[in-house]
Parts: sequence; C-alpha cells; structure tokens
Amino acid sequence: MFDRNDLKAAQDAGVLDGETIARFEAFMVQRSGSDAAMGDGESLKFLANLNDVFLSIGIVLLIIGIATFSGTFFLPSNPSALGAAMALVPPAAAAWALAEYFCARRRLLLPSIVLCLAFCGSVGVAASLLFGENAVRDIETVTGPLRALGNLGVVGGLSTAGAALAFFARFRLPFALFVLALALAAAAYAGMAFFGDTRMVIGGTLALLIGLGTLAIAIVLDMGDPKRTSRQADFAFWLHLAAAPQIILGLRGMTFGFFGADTGTASAIIALCALLGFAVISLALNRRALIVSSLLTYGLAISAIASDLGLGALNTTIVTLLILGGAVVLIGGGWSTARRVVLSVLPRGGLFDRLFPPEPKALATG
Repeated sequence: MFDRNDLKAAQDAGVLDGETIARFEAFMVQRSGSDAAMGDGESLKFLANLNDVFLSIGIVLLIIGIATFSGTFFLPSNPSALGAAMALVPPAAAAWALAEYFCARRRLLLPSIVLCLAFCGSVGVAASLLFGENAVRDIETVTGPLRALGNLGVVGGLSTAGAALAFFARFRLPFALFVLALALAAAAYAGMAFFGDTRMVIGGTLALLIGLGTLAIAIVLDMGDPKRTSRQADFAFWLHLAAAPQIILGLRGMTFGFFGADTGTASAIIALCALLGFAVISLALNRRALIVSSLLTYGLAISAIASDLGLGALNTTIVTLLILGGAVVLIGGGWSTARRVVLSVLPRGGLFDRLFPPEPKALATG
C-alpha cells in the first residue's frame, strides 16, 4: 500500500537510506518477474489523490483573490508601476507561507508546483514593473523601445530565476529547477535578441547551445544516481524536461529555418537523421524527454518528405500519422528491449554504467 514517493519520503526523513531502497526495489522487481524497475526515473506522480487537484484549485483561487484585494489597496493610492509591483508582494508572501506548510511539511507535489509558479511569477513580474518604470524614459529615442524591451526581458528572466533559486534552496522542490533553467534561458534569449546577434536566436543556435548545456547538467546529476532512487534523479528529470524542447527548437531553427519556413526534403532529411540520433541518446540515457519533445518536429520532417514525394495532402497526413504513431507505440511498448539493443553497442563498465544505466534483465520463467 505504498509507492516510490513514500520510499523517497522515508529516505528524506532518514528512516531508510538510498542503498536499502535500491535493494528493496531490486527485490520487488525480481519478485514480480518484471523487467522494469520501480524507479525508472520518469514516474510522473504529480498527485497522490484527487484532493491534490482540489487543493491546487483552491490555492490558485486564493492567490488570485489576495492579488486582487492587494491591487485595490495599493493601486488607488499609487497608480503607477511601483504601486502594481507593491500589489504583488502579498501574493508572493502568501505563496511562500503556504509552501512552508504544503511543500516543506506535507510534501504535496502538485500544490507545491502551483505555489512555486505563483511565487516566482509574482517576483518576476514585480521586478519587471519596478524596472519598467525607469525604462520608459529610454523610449524617447529611436532605439529606446528596443532597449527597454530587452532590459525588461533580462530583468524579468533573472528575477524569476532568483526567485526559483530561493524556492529551491528552501524547499528542495525539483520543479523549481525547471523554472530556474527556463528563466535563465529566457533572460539569455532577451539579451541576445536585443543586444547581441539576433540571428543566433532566430536561427536556433542559442536555443540549441542552452539546451545542450542544460542537458549536460542533467546528465551529470543522473550519473550521480544511476539507479534513480534519490531526489537527485528528480532534479535531473526536470532539467531534462527544460533542455529537451530547447534542443529540438534549436534544431528546427537550424534545419527548417525560422518558424519552419524551409521544409524542403533536404532539410527534412537532415532534421530526421538528427532526431533519430537524439532518440538513440534518449534510449541510452533512459530518458524519454527528448523523444516526447521532438514529436512535432518528427511529424514535420516526415510530412515534408511525404509531400515532396507527391502523395497529396490527405495521403501525406495519413502516412505521417501512421509512421509517427506506430513508431511511438513500438518504442513506448518495447522501451526496455530497444534500450538493450542500443546498450549492446555502447561501452560498458565504470563511468559508462553511470552514464548509460544498464537495463534490468528479464527473468526466466517456467
């Protein structure tokens, strides 16, 4: 009557250590005759029961209510960006106070995610408003509006990242790393777009570089916990989730052009080959985020190739759906088998076993 979340809670409370949990999970895998470990590193258990959803809805309504009341208190007396920023202080404080109970004590994941978003969002918007009041003076020049937007983007991203870092430092919520990574990326995009080389953003180069950097950090965390039994694996999961879309968007920008402007056969084949490479890496790392994030780009590449073969709009759609859906079903249903095939051609032992976690062997029956 317990699951992996309960085991993690026991580890965090000092009742069980990581080695004991790993041995217990291995025993349960053997006892059930399954070749899939309990801790596959990507169990999305955002809620323990429907009460978590109910509670999260209540938190959203409460924070909105506090923000509305705060706005009616501060804005009439100070109808400015400063007044609007001050109005966001109470909802941010309320989100932090509620997190002290629901995140620090109760460890309810979905409500904690909602509170993290409320706190980080309030801080980020408030900081942007405070800075925006000074940035308005720059609009008098021709390039002023662009500088103002760029500064707002950088300040908003960095302040949101700072709030996420504070939330993570206090509550050790893995989701806060997701917010931190995306906020820093947003600040980098704004800074490069308005003050650097815009082509790096439009062409996807910056997104690819940031995504690969985030992925590298996630892999390092995974290597510290190859069995995926500790909270470190959850930290890595959210960083994988933050890295994957940026890698795929960067790849799309570099192959298809801005917003998929160029979907010719050559670009589609290049993108498809690169995506297949990412799929192999995803299998080797035992992380599905890269594959999930690239489904749309897979579809665009397949559709472009089918269209250039003269199949027509309807037939192109049918072929794309059949190939894409079939591939997802095959990989999803035979994930363990596909991993064993990929791992069979990769080096094993030592560092490689930490980088590419071995797949549990299927037990013989009969």
